Amino acid sequence: MVDFSRKMDWQINNNVKVELVKRWINVQKLSISSIKGNVEIKGEIEFTGKLAQDKDRTAILNFLKMTDLALRGISNVRSVKWNITGWQRVGNRWIQTTEGQKKEAQQKETVKEQEHGGE
Repeated sequence: MVDFSRKMDWQINNNVKVELVKRWINVQKLSISSIKGNVEIKGEIEFTGKLAQDKDRTAILNFLKMTDLALRGISNVRSVKWNITGWQRVGNRWIQTTEGQKKEAQQKETVKEQEHGGE
């Protein structure tokens, strides 16, 4: 059994941040902590790059699944708990919460208004 230390948790936090940045996630909007190898991620997922413009629900679901698997593969990580706005992990599935669906609808409406020049 691994004897966890603060230094090890600090290294886990840094590795988690690196994985998230590699996957074009803005870590400044997230609070990332780990205690004895149990990682908790809180806040709002904000994508940068291509996924930020795409906003396709299926693409985001796949992205979250792959990101979760990558984080669980980090050395000494026991578990990953997600507490993020608009999305929830239930077992091995991801679901969009009503809060996230409302936000997505508002964003689509804003884009439509911008495209039509606020008609």
